[in-house]
Amino acid sequence: MVLLREPPGLIGFFAGNLGSLFMEDVFSYVLSGIRSGQLIVQHGTLRRTVSFRDGQVVFVTSSEKYERLGAALVQLGLLTPDQLTKAVGKVKPTRRIGQVLTEEGMVSEANLYNAMTFLVREVVLNLFEMMEGSFIFMEAPPPLGDIVKLPERTKELVIQGIKRGEATNRLRRHFPDELRLVAGAGGFPPGEEALATKAKQGVTVKDLRAAYEGSLHSFFTWVEERVRGGSLVVEPAAAPPKKSQPPAEVLASEITSPEERYNLLLALVYRAVVEVGKDVSMFHSFLKSPPQGLEEAYASVLIDKEGRVDVEQIRRNVASGDEALTRALTLEALDAFVSYALFSAQNVLPNYLAEQLFLTYRALQEGLT
Repeated sequence: MVLLREPPGLIGFFAGNLGSLFMEDVFSYVLSGIRSGQLIVQHGTLRRTVSFRDGQVVFVTSSEKYERLGAALVQLGLLTPDQLTKAVGKVKPTRRIGQVLTEEGMVSEANLYNAMTFLVREVVLNLFEMMEGSFIFMEAPPPLGDIVKLPERTKELVIQGIKRGEATNRLRRHFPDELRLVAGAGGFPPGEEALATKAKQGVTVKDLRAAYEGSLHSFFTWVEERVRGGSLVVEPAAAPPKKSQPPAEVLASEITSPEERYNLLLALVYRAVVEVGKDVSMFHSFLKSPPQGLEEAYASVLIDKEGRVDVEQIRRNVASGDEALTRALTLEALDAFVSYALFSAQNVLPNYLAEQLFLTYRALQEGLT
């Protein structure tokens, strides 16, 4: 429960967590209603805010150092680190960093605005790499000050954000936290001495991330570029123990029956819940009390220790004399169980794993349409 002191002009609010909604869903809520107000997203010490006017992004703030105006100016080459340090020393409660930079002649008004526009876009795009955290959108009259106009509409920005999130997840899977990297013969460019020292004796991706100042997307992109250039080398991993069952990708390639694909996905969700040490009673409760309309389909159907159901029993339960209709009813029943399993499991599984399972489910559905 969140108790809020109502700010002046508060119209309403929409809150939730990123374990149940994707960032594009949150933005869709703002866009669909052409709403004005402020979106606050937080995870741990990370806090980002986005201000909207009539559904369009107009300003942002962030708790991350690399998402500050000064950092953006340095990144764009409009300011040196030494100049930034000097300017920060002159900041006062009544004199903000932008004022210092323009009054001291370090940055022109035009470049300051361009850097702010760049920063607003980056903060919004970085929101889409967040898989955990909570959010609240407080609808209110649009802000009067601190407004920038982005070159693209928010809808276009959301599409870019989705693509960035997908790219980040792809790189995250390619460079998992436990993967070890070591400095290679390629050498590091100037300015990366601290990271080079960190990698000299070998370091995990997770520990190297802690030393890198930047978004997840920029970090993983940097790692990919340094590995490709030879600055970083992936340390060989110990041979994994043999598994009693082949990987899901191999199984999927050998299975042509849609019914078996559904059963495999159900088993993968079941196994994932078991491996994180959570109770699998959620699966049995579905069979004990199926949703309305599926009682007959799941009569006498049980789930085995591998997480599979008796597809033939379901087929017999829904048999109608017409093979095409029987198969359609069987697939509909299996789809309902898998959908339920994914919905329930997302509350106990790590977000990245729940997302992978959901993407597999979506690919399965698309492959059957």
